[in-house]
Amino acid sequence: MRSLVGKWSYQLYVGVGMLLVLLTVIFTLSPQAVTSLHTSLFVLQVLHAPVSPQPWVTGAPVRQRVTYPRPDGQGMGDIYRIPDDGQRAAVLIFLGANAAGQDDPDVVNLGHALARTGYAVMFHWSPTMGQRANIDEAEVENLVWAFRYLLEQDFVDKERVGLGGFSVGASFALVAAADSGIRDEVVFVNSFGGYYSAKDLFLQIASRSRFYEEQQETWEVDRLTWQVFANELLEGLESPAEREILTRHFIEKESVAAEDLHGLSEQGQAVNQLLIGTTLEQAGVLYEDLSPQFRKQIEYISPSAHVKDLESRLMIMHDDGDLLIPVVESRRLAEALGHRGNFRYTETKIFDHVRPGSSEGLWGLAQEAFKLYRHMYAIVRVASG
Repeated sequence: MRSLVGKWSYQLYVGVGMLLVLLTVIFTLSPQAVTSLHTSLFVLQVLHAPVSPQPWVTGAPVRQRVTYPRPDGQGMGDIYRIPDDGQRAAVLIFLGANAAGQDDPDVVNLGHALARTGYAVMFHWSPTMGQRANIDEAEVENLVWAFRYLLEQDFVDKERVGLGGFSVGASFALVAAADSGIRDEVVFVNSFGGYYSAKDLFLQIASRSRFYEEQQETWEVDRLTWQVFANELLEGLESPAEREILTRHFIEKESVAAEDLHGLSEQGQAVNQLLIGTTLEQAGVLYEDLSPQFRKQIEYISPSAHVKDLESRLMIMHDDGDLLIPVVESRRLAEALGHRGNFRYTETKIFDHVRPGSSEGLWGLAQEAFKLYRHMYAIVRVASG
């Protein structure tokens, strides 16, 4: 944790640096300069710099809570936008599993900051994933319906609509963007801190290690990541009785009779060992003992299974020290996109998973803030027209 002095030094350094960018472009009228201005203001705002002039030079956004029909019932979302009669670029954002709520300060700040750059911003809310630390494959289709709803709004320019996601929500956004019903309308996808293969992520959680190419290293798995992992494995058990035994053992932390554990089926034994932890090689063997339906679901929610169908420009970000989803997942995604181009990959060191926060030195922080500026420039450019 940074000291108070260190925190303010960081904020002042980033604030002054980005303010210099602002002063450089403010006297220029080119479209590129307008984009630079809005990108600089955005970065200052989301990094909570002490100098955050974005509200001084833009209109005030309004926030509207919306509902819309979809096949499974009613969808929910929040829309942030500058109220006027024009049509704007738009972006649909999904925050993923156990996500921050509608009124979380960082969520509200992000909504306002993006709206001030020129976007109509819609957050897609999922009760199953947002509140229960769970993964619901139905949210892929729900994202498709939410995107269509946003696309149909009279304040949206249908030629400039994208998708964005954070953590698990980033991976779901990528899968949704590959859907044949909307992929021709999705201009870009911004993936921040997502996974490429849900199976590989599960194997890394089970083995407490991360791997990339020929390298494998210890990975300290965050408690929330393990909880989502456990919930998924337990829900995937075909036997309700075994699900109840292992839920009491791992989730409720109750004592379970040794004979109950020894009497588990091959599938139950696999889940038990994966939750205890094992080697990467053994995790791969145990994974094959899980139910076919569970493995099919894991395949479906993996961008690795859909990357060939993605048409839009892809923007990929990941924090190097991420404890919730290892950065190697985004590296694999970037590697898979190498042949097609039309993407940007950015690794940072100024986020705690997907929230601002860093212990970098002042110079390092300035460099990382500039990375964020370069990454966001292309996204803001869409809104600048």
